[in-house]
Parts: sequence; C-alpha cells; structure tokens
Amino acid sequence: MPRTRSSFLPLGALAASVLIAVGGCGREPAATASAALDVKVIEAAPRSTEIYRELVGEVRGSREVDIRSRVSGVLLGKHFADGSLVKEGDRLYTIDAREYRAQVATAEAQLASAQADLTRARQDVARYEPLLRENAISRQVYDTAVAAAAQAEARVEASRAGITEAKLGVEYADVRAPLTGRIGASMVFEGALITAGQTLLATVSSDDPAWVYFSVSEADLLAYERRQGSSDVADVDPATRNVRLQLSDGSVYPHPGRINFSDRALDPSTGTYRLRAEFPNSEHLLRPGLFARIRVVAEKRDNVIVVPDRAVQQQLGRYFVTVVAEGDKAELRPVTLGPRLGTSVVIDKGVSAGDRIVVEGIQKARPGTPLKVTVVTPAEFESPPAAAS
Repeated sequence: MPRTRSSFLPLGALAASVLIAVGGCGREPAATASAALDVKVIEAAPRSTEIYRELVGEVRGSREVDIRSRVSGVLLGKHFADGSLVKEGDRLYTIDAREYRAQVATAEAQLASAQADLTRARQDVARYEPLLRENAISRQVYDTAVAAAAQAEARVEASRAGITEAKLGVEYADVRAPLTGRIGASMVFEGALITAGQTLLATVSSDDPAWVYFSVSEADLLAYERRQGSSDVADVDPATRNVRLQLSDGSVYPHPGRINFSDRALDPSTGTYRLRAEFPNSEHLLRPGLFARIRVVAEKRDNVIVVPDRAVQQQLGRYFVTVVAEGDKAELRPVTLGPRLGTSVVIDKGVSAGDRIVVEGIQKARPGTPLKVTVVTPAEFESPPAAAS
C-alpha cells in the first residue's frame, strides 16, 4: 500500500494542474473577444461643395508687342539687358539719326524761303489794293497777286509740316518701349542695318495681368452647357468664373483669377474649346511660356456627403465604407462614389445623413467587431478641394 499511494499522488497533482491550465486558456479568448476596438469616426452631414476640373494651361502676356523701328539706319546702341523689365518710354535702341537731322535743317531752310515769298506776296497785295480802287491796275493783276500770296502761305505750311516730319525721324531714331513689361532677347546688334517697319528688334510683353489660355473638350463643354444653360462667359455666374492656378512645382499661385474670354467656336482640328483666365501678377512670378494647371469650378452640388478617401475600401471593383451599426458594431456597406475633391470623395449612394463612418482603424474593424467610437471632425482628415471631377 505505501508503494501504491506513492505512485498515484503525483498523477493526481498532475491532473489538477492540467485542469487549471485548460480552464485558464478557455477564459482568455473570451476576454479578448469582448474587448471593443478603438476607432475614429466622422458623422455624415450633407453640405454644399464645388466640383473642380484640372486643366493644363499656358501663361501669356496680356499685351505682346513686336518692336520694329519706324526709320531706317545703322544701329548705334542697345540700352537694355535681355529679359529685363522695362517701363513704357524707356529708350531701347539708338539708330544713326544724322540723315534725319540734315532733313530737319533742309526743311527749316525751305520754311525760311517760303516765309520770304509769303512776305513779298503779301506786300504786293497791299500795294495793289489802293491801285485797284483807283482803277490804276486791272482786276486780273490784283487777283494774280492774291493767288500768289495764298500759294506762298501754303508753301509755308508745307515747309512746317516737313520740319515736323523730319523731327519725327530724329525722334524715332531712339526706339522706346511701347509698354511696361518684360522684354525678350534682342534680335539685332550694334552695326546692323535696320529697315523701317521690317526688321524685328525684340518682343516685349506686359505680364501684369497675366493671361492663361486653356482648352476644354467638346464633351465637357456640352456637359457644362447643360448645367449652366450657356457657355458664354457673360452669362455665367461670376462665382463659377473664379479659377486657381497650380504651378509646375506643385505650389498654388496665391492670387485667384477669373475667366474673361471664351472663344467663338471649337477648334475642329482638336475638338476643344479655348478659354482664357486673367491673374494679377504684380510680383511678375508668372512669365509668358510657363505651363500650369488651372482649377476651374465645373459645378456646384448641394446636400452631398463628402468623406475622406481613406475611409473608402475597394474590393473586386466595388467600393465600401465601414459604418458603426446598432450596438456599436462594425458594418461593411457598399457605396457609389461621385467626384473626388482632393483627399476627399463624394458619396452618391450608400450613406445617409447621421451615419458614423470609420476613418481610422478600418483594417481591424471586421464586420460585427465591437467598436469603441471616438467622433472627430472632417477637417482633421480633409484638405481644400483641388482635384478633378
């Protein structure tokens, strides 16, 4: 008997320890299943929003002028740095004006001669008047003297006009900026022979305000006309004409612009419709030739639900969001997406006002999982609308 008792006691202790271990393992999963998952949600609330289109545009100056000389001659000097800003009236080029100064001197001499002839003709008329009254001369002699005086007066006026024209030649020998703006590279150099009205000297463009040309497709134009009732800029709500500009480095131009021109017809070669937006450019940041993205308000929608795009899941070509159902449990709900707005997206179908949509903790929120809900504001997850419909 002592031998048998000593053999069974360790077996009883082992069995007791196994039962305790098994009991402990069974209670631990139960505790884990009942633990709620911490998630952050937003409450769906209808609101009004603007749908944007992003289009590629090209910056141009609002005024572009090809500079040509109005007189011919040899170029003596250039007075600007290529690519610099110039002001209206600044001297840009100097052309040899000696020929035109000589023409001024000639015209002045002709004026002096014409004035002398006029003086003599007037004196003849003055002498003939009393003789005519006394019938000492014929009427024909007097009329000839009066006509000669009138011709002399006309020659004086012509000589004065010749002087003005010759002085204009001297003035035009200094080629000046026709407007304030940025000038391009000079096309001629000192010593070149300039032909009036033909030789291109340089091009200057006024970039304040700057114009940005962009085009929309025929399909977009038709859709826009159906919504607005017209494609004419004058008939469109001014609020929808406001546009923003994104530069090639990703930064947004600080000043908003407005659409100020729509073309008369579509381009048949490309099937697009050209528009133009005007932007203030006092800092001269926008230069002609730059490419940029135009953000245009395509439409306005009222009573739409917008959620962060991180809240949307895609499976096999379908879209879902996780909502907090009754009993604070996760529910996977199919939705139909509308246009995107930057880091957010419009939900056309599947979500109603007041639904709580999970935006953080989605990966662990399996359907039926108990949730510990923390409500946050959409502003913490959204950025300003910036993308295309």
